[in-house]
Amino acid sequence: MIKRVALSNGRQWRTQGQALQHFKDMLSRYSTGQSIDAASDDHNDLQALLVRYDSVLGPGEETKVGVGIGYFSRQRNVGDKWVTDGFHVHRTDGTSTDFSYIDAVKVASTSP
Repeated sequence: MIKRVALSNGRQWRTQGQALQHFKDMLSRYSTGQSIDAASDDHNDLQALLVRYDSVLGPGEETKVGVGIGYFSRQRNVGDKWVTDGFHVHRTDGTSTDFSYIDAVKVASTSP
């Protein structure tokens, strides 16, 4: 079954795999620690992806958008025996958090 991915900014992909490749390619365009220009298409796509992701959360679940998005960046995430680069959202209240574009695409593609 083909799972379309459509975002509120008008960006859409015929398959989940195409959307995942888009965000993977986007991540590779930035260096670790680099901010993503708020006026760019990349910023708009990431913002729309998070808005869509947050729209399917249940009551009491923490949103990724929070009080508002200031900007995005590429950061290094380090865990127990793993290291990966990923996107971080930096909110207007000064807080930030990482997010998985993979999880966000999969949630967005399976929701109504």
